[in-house]
Amino acid sequence: MLTGLKSNSDLLFISQQLDLPDGGMAQQLAVSLPLNTLERQVFVVTDIVAYVTDTSTQSSAVPNQDIDYSWSLSSTDLSQTLAAGATGNIGNPRVLAAGGYKMSIGPSGDMFTREWNTANSSTGTPSDYLGIIATPDYFLRGQYNNAATAGSADLHVRLVGFMAIASADTYAALVTQEVNSQ
Repeated sequence: MLTGLKSNSDLLFISQQLDLPDGGMAQQLAVSLPLNTLERQVFVVTDIVAYVTDTSTQSSAVPNQDIDYSWSLSSTDLSQTLAAGATGNIGNPRVLAAGGYKMSIGPSGDMFTREWNTANSSTGTPSDYLGIIATPDYFLRGQYNNAATAGSADLHVRLVGFMAIASADTYAALVTQEVNSQ
């Protein structure tokens, strides 16, 4: 167990979905957690699983096609500080996980793909600690762009963790970190 925290719940699974329309415009969803701030309750994240499903019917063999998406999960609203096509500053302590995928097909049909995740994202195996959410909301952010056809995608995120009571100094430090802009 982390110093300054005392678990007060079993393992919780929180699943959310964010619709991503085509065009590369960033979408965001605020998800509320039932944290009791008077008791200094926090949510300790032990696993994050995220994937994007593409609803486009476009064949992946069409020349000169680009498909890309990116996503992030953060403990604060980053919409004022991020460009529309960016997943976020990976060095930002408020970004718990981020990732994306890019597929480009050249004129002769040769394909280049690239997928990325932050070091904080999970492979689906729970760990002791990935991050702590100290304020009652966390934020999903994503964008999707398919140059070949109009379509849409869905971001699916499963957050796993437990509620814990923080000591007064730990709670103050966690909330201050989330609330400060830099």
